[in-house]
Amino acid sequence: MRRSTKRKLKKAGYNAIQWSWGLPQTLAGAVLYLKHRNNRHFDYGGAKATVWEGDKGVSLGKFIFVPENSSEFLLDHEYGHTFQSMILGPLYLPLVGAPSMAWNRLSFFEKKRKKTGRSYYSAVFERTANQLGALAAASARNKKDTD
Repeated sequence: MRRSTKRKLKKAGYNAIQWSWGLPQTLAGAVLYLKHRNNRHFDYGGAKATVWEGDKGVSLGKFIFVPENSSEFLLDHEYGHTFQSMILGPLYLPLVGAPSMAWNRLSFFEKKRKKTGRSYYSAVFERTANQLGALAAASARNKKDTD
């Protein structure tokens, strides 16, 4: 099978899973995407990435939102959340989305992290997003190198 055909099949599978099993978060991401439809967008491994004025990254299903001048690390991290969405499906929002937002936005957790010296990425749902995103991004980069 040709590489371009494989890529198209993988992208179709990614989209099919996000729009079915990951429907709740993908719908929420689509609404946020429409709200920011005039912003800059780009494809990131099948995910639809949007550059927004927010100060943090957010991932909802196949939609990634990142601040201007985001690092490759943040893009990979948010991309990792898209794989958590595919794995957990409708459980993504209660098991990853809500805890991640609380861990990120609530001053209680910010103070706790500062007091204990814990990294934001030490939480299991953030650490796992890092691992999944790094694996997928490395795989994509390796494929580009061999094309």
